Amino acid sequence: MEIRFLEGKRPGTDLLLEEAFKLRHRVFVEELKWEALRKSDGREIDQFDGPQCTYLLAVDQDTVVGHLRMTPTTYPHLLADVHAHLCARPEPRGPAIWEWTRYCAQPRARGRWKWGQVAAHIEIASLEWLFMHGVRDVVVEFHPKFIERHLEMGFEVNLLGLPVEMEGEQVVAVHMRFDLSTLYQARACLGVSGPILMNEPVAATA
Repeated sequence: MEIRFLEGKRPGTDLLLEEAFKLRHRVFVEELKWEALRKSDGREIDQFDGPQCTYLLAVDQDTVVGHLRMTPTTYPHLLADVHAHLCARPEPRGPAIWEWTRYCAQPRARGRWKWGQVAAHIEIASLEWLFMHGVRDVVVEFHPKFIERHLEMGFEVNLLGLPVEMEGEQVVAVHMRFDLSTLYQARACLGVSGPILMNEPVAATA
């Protein structure tokens, strides 16, 4: 398995990205039954997909088995423009604060434990990429169970509001901060033995 990053891409311009949109549709629509996202062409694409995003893809033998979309919060994004009701206080925004969305992995690639290999490598690779680009803050919407899991990895987790039921699941919006020690702790928690992208040591700059 390898991790690839796609930047500056629009839907319809990259074959791997098209595979990722199909994976998103299989996971979020066909598996999780988020019917509002259903598309006749089997690609889950929304108004926030575009060249402003960085797409992280886990690829196994030329097949996309995992996906994460990362977007600077200076652009329109899911939490601010669709799910603002999840925030009881202002959402932090800025060029060094990014949103994580559409985090998913193929069912067969998830493993039996709470973090499968694909999910673990996506998490670590995204942290390394953000760290290398001067980003230390992310906003994300997820099930409340992931709060404890990210605390175990050393994130500072700040709730932006209380959990709300959406599509039959509890969802909470959070602002998470991390530093180099978080990265080391996350690797240990997730069983990732070393860097995926970074050449270390790296100075822990602000």
